[in-house]
Amino acid sequence: MSYYDQNYGHWENMDEPGMVEFYHHVQKNSVMKKCSICGDMVKIQRHYDKCNDCCDKIESGWSY
Repeated sequence: MSYYDQNYGHWENMDEPGMVEFYHHVQKNSVMKKCSICGDMVKIQRHYDKCNDCCDKIESGWSY
């Protein structure tokens, strides 16, 4: 099974104890918000303002 969200991107090591439960905890505590960069509505944690897709681009050297 593949796990992905706009908080952390692709989740790895999901066979480690507690990882699936942590993933579900993150999903439960995420809300629909507008990304401050691309403007898309994404499900992210309350204290985030950027989606993972935009953060990956920034880390790869893109500028907005």
